[in-house]
Amino acid sequence: MTAPEIEIHPFGNFIPAKATHLVLGSFPTHKRHWQFKTFYPGRANFFWRMLAEIYSVKFQHTKGEEAAHERLQLCADKRIALSDTIYSCSRKVAGSSKDSDLVVVEKMNVLKLLRENPSIQTVILTGSSGKVNAHTVFAEHLSQNNIVLKVLQSKPPIEGSFIVDGRVITTHTLYSTSGLNIGRYKQALEQYRSHLPK
Repeated sequence: MTAPEIEIHPFGNFIPAKATHLVLGSFPTHKRHWQFKTFYPGRANFFWRMLAEIYSVKFQHTKGEEAAHERLQLCADKRIALSDTIYSCSRKVAGSSKDSDLVVVEKMNVLKLLRENPSIQTVILTGSSGKVNAHTVFAEHLSQNNIVLKVLQSKPPIEGSFIVDGRVITTHTLYSTSGLNIGRYKQALEQYRSHLPK
């Protein structure tokens, strides 16, 4: 029996100048679902559809480099940084894109990213359901670095905060934008509209 392939996060971090908000997912969908090479590349994921609606933008491209560029440009314009909570992982089922099939090998060093970008005051986590999700992995990352994520309520939107080098950072754990969650699109839209930059 061969060992499962370990995947390294393919996109790095996207941190525009003077970013104020950092959006963290879990790990990108499997490559076979990609429409373009940047965050939330899957056909079914509604993250970009939602941002287009929130900011009244019509994307001109659905695939390829142009699609990736115009989506990242929107985030740059709104000072939204993008990363994920998992740096490397394997999949219990080859080709699966479910978070429940992810085995975390190494977490993303989000604290380093936050220390290097002091303009970021808000972290938005995209999902909290199941054993592997952005909220849980990020909370574990903080705990392993002796930082406590103080949570005010346990159901999305989960409001919280933590302190890095004396700086208070607010967290909002919102609904996942996975295609499996499309039935909650309207609720998710309102959550993200409330917490993303205006």
